[in-house]
Amino acid sequence: DARIIFYGAPGTGKTMTAYSLAKSLKRQVLAFDCSKILSMYVGESEKNVRKIFDSFYELSEKTKTEPILLLNEADQFLGARSSGVSSSADQMHNQMQNIFLEQIENFRGMLIATTNLLENIDKAFSRRFNYKIEFKRPDTAQRLELWNKMLPKDAPYEEDFDVKELIDYKLTGGQINLIVKNTAYKVAVRENPIFAIKDFIDEIGAEK
Repeated sequence: DARIIFYGAPGTGKTMTAYSLAKSLKRQVLAFDCSKILSMYVGESEKNVRKIFDSFYELSEKTKTEPILLLNEADQFLGARSSGVSSSADQMHNQMQNIFLEQIENFRGMLIATTNLLENIDKAFSRRFNYKIEFKRPDTAQRLELWNKMLPKDAPYEEDFDVKELIDYKLTGGQINLIVKNTAYKVAVRENPIFAIKDFIDEIGAEK
């Protein structure tokens, strides 16, 4: 059994790594987006929390396998709990978090939670995880490698195109991927579809 937190900036590969790990272990992934589980209806959030774990155990039983439970954007569940006098909304949120804490405590299997900010996580939750793995923003050399991997291989580029002009922009892998896709859409509709450095710099400006 393992309970793991992947933490770091958006676009640094937390979710992708969880799926790669599952593939290497030949396991399925049961993924939930925690930001979508919180409900405005009284009692619904608590039901949804229980449903996550019930679904996991049902899938394990039906398939006779051990899937990986992936909880994306888990900040919503793992954040600091309210103390002292609080509103009914705070009380419901605390109740939901208590259920979540109990479920994690009794969890059997592999659980990966992703979060952008480790410091926002309540210590009671943090203690329940065996491993906390940081995903850092790529450095200059890694950004060069990411650009080279993601740029279309056989596409026409302007004569003096030099990818090194792009690597000083401090982007994550997720951002580079999005910028390459958006630039490709923009260039594809032109009469003369040639990639220029300026096209990428314009998209980087839009992204930032």
